[in-house]
Amino acid sequence: MHVFITGIKGFMGTHLANALANEGHLVTGIDNLFHPCKQELNKFVTFYEKDIRDIDWLRKYFQVNQVHPIDVIIHLAAQIHVDYSIKFPQETLDINIKGTANILEMAKKYGIKCIVASTSEIYGSSQTPYMSETHPLDAQSPYGASKVGADRLAKSYVDTYGMDIVTVRNFNAFGPYQNDGSYGSVISRFTKAGLAGEPMYIYGTGNQERDYMYIDDIVQAYKFAIDKLPADVYNFGTGKTEFISDIAFKIRALTGSKSRVVKIKPRAGEVKRLCCDITRVKKFGFKPNTDFNRDLKKYVDWYKTNERT
Repeated sequence: MHVFITGIKGFMGTHLANALANEGHLVTGIDNLFHPCKQELNKFVTFYEKDIRDIDWLRKYFQVNQVHPIDVIIHLAAQIHVDYSIKFPQETLDINIKGTANILEMAKKYGIKCIVASTSEIYGSSQTPYMSETHPLDAQSPYGASKVGADRLAKSYVDTYGMDIVTVRNFNAFGPYQNDGSYGSVISRFTKAGLAGEPMYIYGTGNQERDYMYIDDIVQAYKFAIDKLPADVYNFGTGKTEFISDIAFKIRALTGSKSRVVKIKPRAGEVKRLCCDITRVKKFGFKPNTDFNRDLKKYVDWYKTNERT
């Protein structure tokens, strides 16, 4: 199977590309290297430094690749940072909506199955104990709104053109090689701070709740979407939440740190609670294996060995 991945140098992209290549699949992909992770791609993976907004390059590439036709597109590329989207909303919209439209056009022209990465951020804060795929879409940041646009655009291509598009609404993810910089995830940033003895900064009260899946489950989710799911939208998460403040103290204990946990002013556009209802994918046979405490320790142990400077 020939799999084409956008955002292939990102956190999820590298893990997924390497897993598929290790199974013997032909894997190619693009990334503009705006926010790559440090993980190296498998030597059998072909990577091009290109942008999903470059429609001319995409047209040429997909035309040439009819010699080795692409079977599946996994569209991960996006501007994913809430804070960045608040500073640069137009750029975020351009990447996440226009870029998605370009990829959907390639899938339409060549009849390719497409897996589109959406996000739980499109829901806004939870209005129900568990958030199903029918939960209202109430995005609270330009990033979330841009992903609503991409999510609904994918649905419109299914409804209008009868395309085989699976939209994956990921809840939160963590694992090795996730970026720990200013636009990185809270778990990687807390780990970096804890090991350096620096303060762990929490926006607002710290009572924000998140539903986390370990990266191994994320990889399985996308492989499951390729093999098992018909065109539709699907949530992937665990149905369990962690408070951000609790995560900080757990990481402080795991790192043996004396870092202060410091609460600062709330962040604009931040969602208060996300908790996944995975009833739909469970009916198809998907079962997450994430155990947050076990996998958090696994991640911190990995970070100590691989990322600490």
